[in-house]
Amino acid sequence: MTLDEGIERFIFTVATGRCGQASLTQLVQNHVPGCYPAFEEPQVRSILPRPFDTYERLFRRRFVETHELLGRGKVLRAFESDDHDYIDAIVARRLRFTRNAMMQRRATLYFDISKFFARGLHVGFLKAAKRYALVNLVRDPIQNMRSFLNRDKRFTLDNSLPEARSNILRISSPDLAPGEFYLWSWCELNLRYERMSQSNAVTHAIEILTEHLEDAQRMNAAFDALGLVHSPVVPLLPDNTNLEKGLPATTATEADIKLFECFLDRIPTQLRDRIPYLKGYDPWAIHEFRNAKERAPARAQ
Repeated sequence: MTLDEGIERFIFTVATGRCGQASLTQLVQNHVPGCYPAFEEPQVRSILPRPFDTYERLFRRRFVETHELLGRGKVLRAFESDDHDYIDAIVARRLRFTRNAMMQRRATLYFDISKFFARGLHVGFLKAAKRYALVNLVRDPIQNMRSFLNRDKRFTLDNSLPEARSNILRISSPDLAPGEFYLWSWCELNLRYERMSQSNAVTHAIEILTEHLEDAQRMNAAFDALGLVHSPVVPLLPDNTNLEKGLPATTATEADIKLFECFLDRIPTQLRDRIPYLKGYDPWAIHEFRNAKERAPARAQ
């Protein structure tokens, strides 16, 4: 089974998470006709009212819209062990779901916007798609780390451990600080994007920075670079989901920057040089400016 049956174009997103996937999905939904933007599908859309919706969600993640279809659980372990047959089987099930959703929307363009794609499912999807475009959705690595730490999520729910043999950047994890796991994930996914983008099957490959999602000019240029037919982009207002949930603002600290610099020393130079974002990246200059801006008193209206 191939993804090409009944679908004309395919775009896949490499993303760490906490980097603007929901905003990118909304922009595509608003401005790209004939497109099915799949945001971390399959989602569980609960039917039961509270508090029963929690139990419904747990049941459906286990038996219906499973962790495996999402790209977690056994998919992560299959990727670690090179069990591509298992991943291919999961992708085949996802494709049936995808085709049904696209038929309902009369869509011919599939735009996968998910942090799970490049964590294992890409093995099967890229085999099935044959020709595709890639988007690397990138947030500042220190802000990305801080946002995950604020959420206090279990790292292994969505990630393999850094020492897994399937990784490009393999690092022993027992001596890593909590934040270094997310810095590793940021680097690993950027390296995976760079590797995937070298394939002859790639028709377009672009990088979108999280801050570009609020810039109409840059997003118009990004959609043009992907060869998309689209209406003029109207930027979205910034959406801080941490603050919505009563969590701390994503502000880098001096300790965060020092941790980042220590982590860079763990990365072999030949791998670090393969991540374009890090070339000329000065976290002290960038984050001192951002933090000073946040500390500045509001101007009188």
